Amino acid sequence: MDFVAIDFETANSFRTSVCSIGIVQVKNGEIKEEIHTLINPLSEFNYYNTKIHGITEDMVISAPTFEEYWPSFKEFVDNQMIIAHNASFDISVLRASLNNFHESYPNFQYGCSYQIAKKVWPNLYNHKLSTVSNYLGISLRHHDALEDARAAALITLEALQKTQTNSIQDLSKLHKLKIGTPMPTNKPVSRPKKHNGDTLIQSLVTEISPSRKHPLYGANVVFTGRMISMTRVQAAQLAVNCGANCKGSVDNNTNVLVVGDNDLVKYVQGVKSTKMKKAEEMIRQGLPIEIVGEQDFLRLVKV
Repeated sequence: MDFVAIDFETANSFRTSVCSIGIVQVKNGEIKEEIHTLINPLSEFNYYNTKIHGITEDMVISAPTFEEYWPSFKEFVDNQMIIAHNASFDISVLRASLNNFHESYPNFQYGCSYQIAKKVWPNLYNHKLSTVSNYLGISLRHHDALEDARAAALITLEALQKTQTNSIQDLSKLHKLKIGTPMPTNKPVSRPKKHNGDTLIQSLVTEISPSRKHPLYGANVVFTGRMISMTRVQAAQLAVNCGANCKGSVDNNTNVLVVGDNDLVKYVQGVKSTKMKKAEEMIRQGLPIEIVGEQDFLRLVKV
């Protein structure tokens, strides 16, 4: 009876606007650890979303971005069985958020506590998280990410006990429920997708003549912070058009770290993201990494 229940809250209608994450780790049929964190979505908050979950832009200013929090989050979900209520939504949020900074999907399987509840308690008038929780006597402050993740975990544990099964796989087999996996597994997503109305990065490197290569040609570029003049996806497309490779994290192969103007002032004042700190550490080690602001980047891509 080992699994991890998760829940996301978003700032607006886009799957990439995660503003809160709830994680509940279950070991041997008991809740072992609970984690909640706010996330800076680097995008605007929709009035209706805030009305539902109560999270505002001011509350997440100092919170990590999804990209910055991902290494910690990945430790909980990689090679695990994941549970979420209406899992298709939460898994689509995870996929979109990883696609947004070109990160490969972790290995995991997932089940849906909504679908489980429909099979185990078929006579309920609906199977919303609040309805099932109320039926089972589970305390719930709905649309709080941790509360929702905990409720999904407890519903799943109740279902396992009621059906006398010992795993999500056994329960799914008993009721002919589908166990999902991220697709494609462990491979970066390279096909064009839509994001906030923008077409995701498409390589134009083959159109660049070797005789007039751009200064960014072949460079590994990483972005951090919220950009003012464009979305991060649009900026990455400009870099790719110049022959650059866009990466999600700073490593020994990084050549340029682009800091969005929204965070550049904070950077100058000493408030630094994880990527900034890592880039500075590598510079101290003698690695040739350049840290440039958004406007300098725009001037550079127009060379």
